[in-house]
Amino acid sequence: MTSDLVAPRRGVWRSRLPWILLALSLALNLCFIGGVFWVRMEASRAQLGPPERMELVAKQLSLDGNQRPAFERFVATLRLKSRHLRETNMPLVDDAWQEFAKQQPDEAAIDKLFEQAADNRRSFQIETGRALREFLAILSEDQRTKFIALVKHRDRNTPPLLRQLVQ
Repeated sequence: MTSDLVAPRRGVWRSRLPWILLALSLALNLCFIGGVFWVRMEASRAQLGPPERMELVAKQLSLDGNQRPAFERFVATLRLKSRHLRETNMPLVDDAWQEFAKQQPDEAAIDKLFEQAADNRRSFQIETGRALREFLAILSEDQRTKFIALVKHRDRNTPPLLRQLVQ
């Protein structure tokens, strides 16, 4: 009597198996298409140029007519100071590497070069910090909180926001 009960069940599974496989295939295909769509959206976001990134941040912060020029001044200051830092520190680092390459490197000269590079970096941080404080001062509390969250957000695939605005 048990064999009579089992036999119809096998027939039911055999008739349902193609539908189960079809549903599973459809689900996997939808996941794949969703993944492709997500990757493309993230890739397009990561490939934004500086003007597009600035516009995106301005929209995210809902900057008004008075705040937008302040944001543009902040970004311009950040870019100018970053370029100046690179231009002043690159020769110092190159000189340090040349000194390292010598048979008997002059440690005092190397220390002096790195101290100068560190001083330049410190000046950069002070000047850009002032520019940041000036910009943050004109934002509302909500905008300031949102901007700080955007700056602090770290993603393995994209550089920090302030670095994106400089590039």
